[in-house]
Amino acid sequence: MHDRKVKRLIQRASRGDAGAFAKLYDHFVDRVYGFVKLRVRDVRDAEELTETVFLKAYRSLPTFEDRGVPLAAWLFRIARNEVVDFSRRSVRAIPTSPPPDEDLAAETEVEALAIGRLDAERVREAVEALTPEQAEVVIARFFWGLSVTETASAVGRSEGAVKALQHRATRTLARALGAEDSGEEERRERAV
Repeated sequence: MHDRKVKRLIQRASRGDAGAFAKLYDHFVDRVYGFVKLRVRDVRDAEELTETVFLKAYRSLPTFEDRGVPLAAWLFRIARNEVVDFSRRSVRAIPTSPPPDEDLAAETEVEALAIGRLDAERVREAVEALTPEQAEVVIARFFWGLSVTETASAVGRSEGAVKALQHRATRTLARALGAEDSGEEERRERAV
């Protein structure tokens, strides 16, 4: 969905058009849920927090002002705040159960699904190993597709801080995911 269409939907939704908000919801719900699920891990909690994010967005949309920051960054900030609040309230351990398997007929589909889940699990674990600030920047930049400026606005940091966090995070992810030979990286770091 292009920016002009999103802006039109925001205008309509802010005037009470539930259908326009439903389209915005459909467009952004997977990204919001994905971010929340990565941070809280429990499916029920992620679903409830995602619902809360969109409820708050719906209630606040009439006061939303387009100051050059897209709706995605605004939603990311609401989701981030909800996750932080949830983490403060939550004292119980977060379960690590994998999502239930779908009922697939073809063996090759099951194999592809298993490989995809293993890869996704490796990436999820690598992102979870980052500092919370680095993880937020990585999610905003690479999963949500926000620009450096939009990410800075969403996480409440300067563009320079976002760039630094992104740089450190991508280096850490590369090491964790085996993208670089650790010996080669150490030689490079000593050379700098």
